[in-house]
Amino acid sequence: MADRAVAGFTLRPVAPAEQPALLALNNRHDGPVNALTAPAFASLCADAFLAVGAWDARGTLLGLLVALGPEGPVHGPNHGWMRQNHPEAVYIDRIVVEPAAQGMGIGRALYAALAGVALEAGLGRLGCEVNLDPPNPESLAFHARLGFTAGGQATDPRNGKLVRYLLAEAAPLAGPGPAHFLRSPAKRPCPAAPR
Repeated sequence: MADRAVAGFTLRPVAPAEQPALLALNNRHDGPVNALTAPAFASLCADAFLAVGAWDARGTLLGLLVALGPEGPVHGPNHGWMRQNHPEAVYIDRIVVEPAAQGMGIGRALYAALAGVALEAGLGRLGCEVNLDPPNPESLAFHARLGFTAGGQATDPRNGKLVRYLLAEAAPLAGPGPAHFLRSPAKRPCPAAPR
């Protein structure tokens, strides 16, 4: 499987051996995204439509994105809401970019890669949620710049966070060319590759 270099960083699907590093990144940012245990993160990656990371030339992890498709187990009430209300959407369960790496285009590149894979799979929309309480204005602004619009809101029963559900068409977000670089050449996809 070929990696894809993008302006100072490389995107590639998450291998099982890399999950501890991605989990550590996730859990360092447990305000905007929920912290997970190692077994819960492994389960999330195993069920992922796409789990992809961004690394710099030295191999330092800069960001991650885990998205879930419209099939397979439901991971939490927000994924459940998206699947029930927008089954045509790939649900972005989590995206995290290290603060020192923000502004490099990593978030946009992760979304472009996901949009390309979603379109190849015949799914035309992306969906996610962003915290309203506690507020996450940076994420709301980022998603607005990418063309996401409000699709609803709810309180997460697990932690009491008020979230806004956001939706965007995948086509305008897709990067140039097909997203084959994220697909495994093996007959059976790796646990964190698109299915």
